Amino acid sequence: MTQSTLSDQIPDPSWVLGPIIEIGVRHALILSADGIVVGASGSLGRDESEGMAAMVSALHGAARAAAVVSLEAPEETPISTITVQLDASGTLMVMPAGGANAFIAASFGTDVPMNIVAHTLARQAKNLGEALMSVPTRSHGPAS
Repeated sequence: MTQSTLSDQIPDPSWVLGPIIEIGVRHALILSADGIVVGASGSLGRDESEGMAAMVSALHGAARAAAVVSLEAPEETPISTITVQLDASGTLMVMPAGGANAFIAASFGTDVPMNIVAHTLARQAKNLGEALMSVPTRSHGPAS
């Protein structure tokens, strides 16, 4: 799925990101698997959001590769959550949404309960995945 297709399917990402930001998350992103920002909330500017999306995409790839090797898991095993904690600074959490084509990433401080963020991210990832799966396939006309 290309970024433009994903953006077309999520023209207003606020319905996904709003509930995440409301619980005290600093920054939240919807991004495509290749690291393109589809939606962003929080105080990050465009350049920071794009940089964060590219790094989250790379983090996902590296974490998946390391986990598959270290856990001796099948190559196609999906990741359900990536969590990175920086002691006094806070946490970055990433979850897939809509299969392997989209992710939701959220960063939050130590004052926000991780279980609340995990629950909210999981709920919104599920809602986004369901919305992406319910979009009808485009018809490009007959093949030549």
